[in-house]
Amino acid sequence: MKVLETPTRSQFLWLADGNVVIQAEATQYKVYRGLLTLHSAIFNDMFALPQPPLELGEQFVEGCAVVHLSDTAADVSIVLETLFLRRCSGEPLPLEVVAVFLRLGSKYEIETLRAEALKLLFFEFPSDLAGFDKILYGGYRGTMIQFEVDWKFIDFTNLAREHDILSILPIALYWCCRRWPAADLEQGQRRTDNTISTLHPVNERACFRAYLEIVKLKQITFDWAICPQSHYPACTSRDRCSSAHDQLLRAIFIPVAVKGWIDAWKDAYEEGQYKTCILVAKQLHDGERKRAWDALPAAFSLPAWEELNKERSTHTWCAVTSH
Repeated sequence: MKVLETPTRSQFLWLADGNVVIQAEATQYKVYRGLLTLHSAIFNDMFALPQPPLELGEQFVEGCAVVHLSDTAADVSIVLETLFLRRCSGEPLPLEVVAVFLRLGSKYEIETLRAEALKLLFFEFPSDLAGFDKILYGGYRGTMIQFEVDWKFIDFTNLAREHDILSILPIALYWCCRRWPAADLEQGQRRTDNTISTLHPVNERACFRAYLEIVKLKQITFDWAICPQSHYPACTSRDRCSSAHDQLLRAIFIPVAVKGWIDAWKDAYEEGQYKTCILVAKQLHDGERKRAWDALPAAFSLPAWEELNKERSTHTWCAVTSH
């Protein structure tokens, strides 16, 4: 028989003049009912219902009714401490906190938390090439969310799919493909608690299909080095430039890898090329790179960016932290 734990009071959230007690697992929080109803449509509806007559054995603490939640104490602590204590350090939030904001913000219709989670996610998983360049080259990676352990990308990609936040999936799925070969993704990645993190089947299938598709996108990005020298009519050293292109292609495509599929122009690409050819190649590279970016969602069997971005343009921001 399971022995019930004696409830313990939250160290940080036991307000002397609180008028409702929230209990998650064996932890109790004494807070303000009015503030809960202000933030949560679910709690507002719950407290608006006529209360039945008191029954024998009904649980009260310090004259306050106890509301039991099925969530973990760790998750509820994050939500309540954010709403009532508004702890805003300005530092990147742990991935687990963002996940709680999204999951419980959706469950209890706490739009401030859900909006904050989406704001951070939309930044770290951009849906435009300029935003991706900030993450890839501008030093902005991890300025909103802490990504200290790789396996968390798998869990969060699954969470995004569960909550139908499709516009972050192209980049989230790409990071999974970039970090692990197909065999390692299929096997799963060990978490710190020794459980195994695996992609949901739909995400796994998307990644398996995308490995080859991303290599094809890489070919689009570097088409300027693949195309015939006739694309460079002003070239006065075609043999030299053609040889330089061949050497570059071997370095980029051998061994076969998804990494680098949309690399920005690098000075190293200019080695061995005639000056006029470099100007043409850079222009072609920028255009083909944009074309490869536009094709990324389809590699994962997702709608085009234009369709995916509708969820971002229609979202009303209402953040609870400041970054």
